[in-house]
Amino acid sequence: MAEAEPDNPNPLRSSGSFEFTRPNLAEESDRDEDEGLTMTVKAKHPLNLVLFGRQKAGKTSAAKAILGQTDLPSASNSSECVRNQGEVCGRWVSVVELPALYGKAQQEVMEESFRCISLCDPEGVHAFILVLRVGPLTDEDKGELQTIQETFSSRVNDFTMILFTVDSDPTAVDVNVIETDRNIQELLQSCGGRYAVLNIKDPKQIPQLLDIVGEKNISDNKTQSYTTVMFANVQKERLLKQQKELEELKTEKMGSEYQFFIFLTLDFWFYLLNLL
Repeated sequence: MAEAEPDNPNPLRSSGSFEFTRPNLAEESDRDEDEGLTMTVKAKHPLNLVLFGRQKAGKTSAAKAILGQTDLPSASNSSECVRNQGEVCGRWVSVVELPALYGKAQQEVMEESFRCISLCDPEGVHAFILVLRVGPLTDEDKGELQTIQETFSSRVNDFTMILFTVDSDPTAVDVNVIETDRNIQELLQSCGGRYAVLNIKDPKQIPQLLDIVGEKNISDNKTQSYTTVMFANVQKERLLKQQKELEELKTEKMGSEYQFFIFLTLDFWFYLLNLL
């Protein structure tokens, strides 16, 4: 008798992990049976994902693959965030695609960042996903991650992973590039080493990707995400820091002007004394 084929012969390749505590369903079931109760499996909590990266990095293709939808608007054709939603593998998934932010004016970056986080309110962003093509990194690739980190603070690193997209099953060459390229490895370090290689033409890999993202949000049975409150606190801290720096600069400038005035006064008196 022939053995049954596995559900997915080409599982999603991934590395790195998020710290989480998985509830022991067996213990829960035993406890419920002892109490004469019937355990009901809870529905998977919804996920809010933010895809970011340079232009033509494959963000829209990744969004289509994740949601299983072929006709989606692209943020590449717009200067604003684009959100698409749908039910995937028994859970509600919202995918926000950020336009490329690297090199943009600070005000534009802040406006799009606020719009992005607001679209995920009130649950917050469960994962910021940097979408990359397999291959050498560009300055834009590095700049996009740096822009996100500077805008949302280092706290965003706890919710960030890298998604390498390919159009077919990843080859040994693809894997070797990711594992040996020094620039890629340095980029991964800032994301806790978390990454996945997704064949966007293989829908069977999507459940695994969502599980990877979803697992990190289970800690002490509480959903973890980057919220609008966190974003507001980051901006408040940044403004207070800038205000303090301006005050110090003002004090330093006033001190310099005062010293300059003293020196001029002393020179004047020395000049008068020499005339006597």
